[in-house]
Amino acid sequence: MLDRPNTIDDATAKVWGPYTQAELDAQYNQMSAMSEAERQHHHHFKTAESARVRAALSQDAIFDVAYGAGSAERLDIFRPAAGKRASNWPIQIYFHGGAWKAGKKEDVSFIAEPFVAHGVMFVAIDYDHVPDVTLDEHVRQARDSVAWVYRNAEKLGGDPARIFISGHSSGGHVCAQVAVTDWPASYGLPEDLIKGAAPISGMYDLAPVRLSWRNSYLSLDPAAAARLSPILQIPERVLPMVVGYGSRELDEFKRQGRDFATAWRRAGHPCVEIELLGLNHFAVSHAFANPQGPLLKAVFAQMNV
Repeated sequence: MLDRPNTIDDATAKVWGPYTQAELDAQYNQMSAMSEAERQHHHHFKTAESARVRAALSQDAIFDVAYGAGSAERLDIFRPAAGKRASNWPIQIYFHGGAWKAGKKEDVSFIAEPFVAHGVMFVAIDYDHVPDVTLDEHVRQARDSVAWVYRNAEKLGGDPARIFISGHSSGGHVCAQVAVTDWPASYGLPEDLIKGAAPISGMYDLAPVRLSWRNSYLSLDPAAAARLSPILQIPERVLPMVVGYGSRELDEFKRQGRDFATAWRRAGHPCVEIELLGLNHFAVSHAFANPQGPLLKAVFAQMNV
C-alpha cells in the first residue's frame, strides 16, 4: 500500500528529506527530465541498434535459452566468433531496466557488440515484470539466471571463474541486489561467484521509492523495502564495483548512486564512481555501447579485457 502523509497541509508536508509528496513523485519519474524528442531518440536507438546487432551476431549467438521453468525465465547469449577464441571467454551478464514493470532482453542486444568485440561472452536476462510478480520474485529470477550461467558456462564456452554483472535503471538495482547475494547459503555456490559488478543509474535504497508513486505497483512494505535495498546488504567479501549515473539525471537518481558508491567504499570495497557528463537517464544506457567512453572503459578494466 502506498504511504502518504495525512496531515491537513498534505501538499506542503515533507515525506522524504526535502521533498513533498509531489516533489518526491517527480524525482522518481525519469520522463520529467527529458524532452519528447529525447524519449523518441532513445526508443529508436535501442530498437534499431538491437535489431542490427542481433542480426550481425546471430551466427555465434544462442537466443531465448531457458534458465528456469517460468515463461519469462529466458536469456540471450552472444559469443565472440569462434575464430577469435574457441572457449574460456569471460562473461558479462546484463539486467535490463524498465522500472521493474517493462522492458525485455531484446531491447538491450545493442550492448552485446562491444563486449563480443573484446572477447567477452555477453548474456542478456529476462524476468517477469512487477506487478505480475513481486519484486522479491523478480530478483529471485535474476539470481537464478546467474546461477544457471555459472553451472552451464563451460559447455557454452565461458569461464565460470570470470563472471561479471551489470545493469541499468531498475536493472541497476537488480544488479546490485544480485551482487550482494549469499551464494553459498542460497545456492550452494562459491561465495565469490561474481568477480565484479557495474550497477548504473539504479536505486539502491528503496525507502524513498516506497514512499513515491512507484509503490502503487511495487507494493512494498517497510520490511520488503529494507530487504530489497542493496545499500543495507553490503557483504564482507570484497567485490569491485563500477557505479555510474548521468549528470542530467534527476537529483534523487544521482544521490542514490553517490550514496551507494560511498557506502561501498566505506565497507572497504573498491569502487569506481563515474558521472557521465551531459547524459540523461536513458542516454546512460547507450554509454554501454561506446567502447571509447568512460563507462565501458571502466567495465573493461574491471574485467581485465
